[in-house]
Amino acid sequence: MMIASPRILSILTTRRCTAACDHCCIGASPKATTSIPVPRIHALIEEAKRLPTIERVVFTGGECFLLGNDLDALIAHAHQVEFDTRAISNGYWAVNAYAAAKRATRLATSGLDELMLSTGTFHQQFIPVERVIHAARAASAAGISTRISVERCDQSDFDDSIIRTELAQQITEGVVAIAHDPWISDAGGRGNARLSHNRILMHDAGYQHGGCPQILTIISVTPDQRLTACCGFPLEELPLLEIGSVANRPLDEVMTSAPTDLLHAWLHVAGPAGISEFVAKHLPGYRLPPSASICQACIALQRDKVAMAVIATHGNDVAASIATRFLQLHR
Repeated sequence: MMIASPRILSILTTRRCTAACDHCCIGASPKATTSIPVPRIHALIEEAKRLPTIERVVFTGGECFLLGNDLDALIAHAHQVEFDTRAISNGYWAVNAYAAAKRATRLATSGLDELMLSTGTFHQQFIPVERVIHAARAASAAGISTRISVERCDQSDFDDSIIRTELAQQITEGVVAIAHDPWISDAGGRGNARLSHNRILMHDAGYQHGGCPQILTIISVTPDQRLTACCGFPLEELPLLEIGSVANRPLDEVMTSAPTDLLHAWLHVAGPAGISEFVAKHLPGYRLPPSASICQACIALQRDKVAMAVIATHGNDVAASIATRFLQLHR
């Protein structure tokens, strides 16, 4: 039986989106059509309730707001069964202050606890930043905690000063937060621009050490109804992160019957950097390439055939200690 105790279920409701951002991690676009049927999403919420550690349900995509009234009903369902709720959006629907306020009121009435908005150089090609500002202002006024995630890479020339100026009061009051998150090359190879992160590596050093707090804490259902142990950029492109399909089996059954996965637990407690140190004991001089984020490091590790061969051959030597460390973290 799996030792994981996930706290968050992230549901990628659809691959369809109003934008087609370069390097989108799931290849979302207006032309993408794969979606989880709405009745199945309602069933996933009920199945998640049977996993005693789940506390929050996240609705994302693609663009989950394309579900319209169905999104409100899904949020209400999750709220009614006592889950915290979060929705992730590009804010396309906030065309003006009135439209934003009207939509935010419905979200609050449905029981949405948190709204996360994405923007930056690549998003702004499709969704004006003014809409993100309208959405954040309206959501926070409706009592919904709001976070704005701004893309970060060398190719980004986005200036967030307009957001900080327009939402100064909300930021001061703590009802709106802004974060800058690395925008990395799509693990599926769908991006066109060549991305680099020299500024991050120079000033912040990027990812250097530490476990991944998301893996096994957040589990995700993809638009193809695959359950993964990850919510990050590479969640659909690294097969070893997959737990199983929930297309024809209940989520809780798939989760509770899954065997303990050494790599998942190891990534959680030690991260790609910790695993690379283990690999280096068998391959002196081995090291991961510089990475702007833990997701980028995870991709590099799992696509290194030599490193993965070492893990496959020698990983069981530390399996017991990894399981112990994992359980200690989740007492």
